[in-house]
Amino acid sequence: MATNLEFIKSVEVTSSTSSVDIDNVFTDKYDVYYLSLTNFQTVGTTQTRIRLRFIDSTGTVVTGSTYDYAYLQMDSIRAFADIKNTNKTFLDYNLIDKAPTGAGLISYIYNPYSASSYTFSSWQNVSVWQAGALELRGTKGIGVEKTAQSIRGFQIYETDTRPFDKAKISVYGVKG
Repeated sequence: MATNLEFIKSVEVTSSTSSVDIDNVFTDKYDVYYLSLTNFQTVGTTQTRIRLRFIDSTGTVVTGSTYDYAYLQMDSIRAFADIKNTNKTFLDYNLIDKAPTGAGLISYIYNPYSASSYTFSSWQNVSVWQAGALELRGTKGIGVEKTAQSIRGFQIYETDTRPFDKAKISVYGVKG
């Protein structure tokens, strides 16, 4: 699907922050958007994960229990796992950074600007995880924010008090 992209915005994280808002990127010009997060790294050595929340048409982060998601977690030395959650306050992208390695993610966002439909997401990522031995973790997931409202942006944030140290977040419109 990512063969016909139009660049919209790129944000570089270069210093310690716990969240990044990418606002005013979704419009009525596209039905599908492509996000990429590259070279994601955090401060410190304890692993952490990132999550995504949408920003509504008023500029408010949607924090209600309106998110559902499911993903296949593919670890290199453990059994794969199906993870499913409903009525959460975020989409869990299950992207984990274990210093000094980086992590990366791609995601599609579907119909964010339409006020008459839910906003859907699909994603894939790869990162390094450590629960005993160091291992690679891949994730392939889907999610939805279950309010029919216009979404104009998104927030990426970390969950374990380990601020982002470095990342590049890019947004593209997918041309029909």
